[in-house]
Amino acid sequence: MEREDKIEVDLLVEPIGELVTSGQRGGPARGRAMAEIERIKDGAIAVRDGEIVLSGERDHVLSQIADRSDCSVVAAAGRLVSPGLVDPHTHLIFGGDRADEFMMRCQGKTYAEIAEAGGGIVASMRGTRNASLDDLVASGRRRLDRMLGHGTTTCEVKTGYGLDRESELRMLTAILDLDAEHPVDLVPTFLPAHAVPPGKGRGEYVEDIVSDILPAAARLLDERGLARHSIYVDVFCDRGYFTLADTEAIFEKALSLGMRLKVHADEFESLGATALAAEKGAASADHLLAITDQDIDRLAASGTAAVLLPGTSFYLNLKEHAPARRLIDAGAAVAVGSDYNPGSCHIFSLPMIMGLSCLHLGLKVEEALTAMTVNAAFAVGAGDRIGQLREGYQADIVIWDVGRLEEIPYNMGFNPVGTVIKKGRVVPAS
Repeated sequence: MEREDKIEVDLLVEPIGELVTSGQRGGPARGRAMAEIERIKDGAIAVRDGEIVLSGERDHVLSQIADRSDCSVVAAAGRLVSPGLVDPHTHLIFGGDRADEFMMRCQGKTYAEIAEAGGGIVASMRGTRNASLDDLVASGRRRLDRMLGHGTTTCEVKTGYGLDRESELRMLTAILDLDAEHPVDLVPTFLPAHAVPPGKGRGEYVEDIVSDILPAAARLLDERGLARHSIYVDVFCDRGYFTLADTEAIFEKALSLGMRLKVHADEFESLGATALAAEKGAASADHLLAITDQDIDRLAASGTAAVLLPGTSFYLNLKEHAPARRLIDAGAAVAVGSDYNPGSCHIFSLPMIMGLSCLHLGLKVEEALTAMTVNAAFAVGAGDRIGQLREGYQADIVIWDVGRLEEIPYNMGFNPVGTVIKKGRVVPAS
């Protein structure tokens, strides 16, 4: 039925070969709902002021809108259109590189052996401490340009390579500056508890984080007029890094300062961080290769998302991967991210990560889309406004140079993204 009061729009995407979006409403998709996506042939999307006002079958959308003489039209004939991809776990701010470590890994060295030889996170610490704020912003901008060109429209970004107050705050400032200037929306995460810096004892450094570094981050947000709940605090809780008691102390301080929580958990060994994350209401527990059956059930019963990072287990050449199927079947809210970083996963392309999700995690392509859109959006606290192509959502849209969803993971050898629309505007993509 036609509307008598036609809708004014300023952007129209049509005709769409296949429009795909999660059908989920009222929270992240769980269980079978992860595979329940809408696939609309001959679709269209209408946008006004950066927000989707209509999305669905083309004839229906066109019948509801007003005169199109002043409306920009982006052609998508025969092509796939999806929500912009959301990356819920990255470390894209860093100085230097760790290409030599990659070659060591190719010769059979393990993550732990490389760290013991002076590589790993501490190697990136040296490069990051030597980088100026301008250096970090410039390199971060180049990386974000590449991510945008591969369909990422929202991206979580962690500190964690400074490992002292001055350097961690410089990294956080770089993230905030990039968020203000770049089309990709950034979600900042403060991660001073990424590793223990040389010359410090673990207990001493945890005390520094709690008494000095976290309060300094809170003051920086206050000075910039930003809400403290706009930032997450993360901890690498695992063998050789930070203990469960360390994590709980840092969590308690972060919560007292009004910040939100995430955690690196169960990557190498289960120390109880996943259960703590669920108990404390963390937005996500990430990695989860060593998660226990009991903690899978705890996640499924909680509001904490399980963020899986198949690029990392692939890049580290591990035989085992996170138990995605067990998590989905239990009812956990499963999201997928890149873990883009200088050492253990130098992969920024979410289309490639989608392919790895299908190959190594055993996800159906529909589940992979859900994990990288609506569920990833909830994992960064933005599921009410991004991650879906429906009325009232931000107009973050990817037009792919393929005709159907299955062709994204199938084509891991090239970038299948054609056009990216961010907040209702076509943006240049590298």
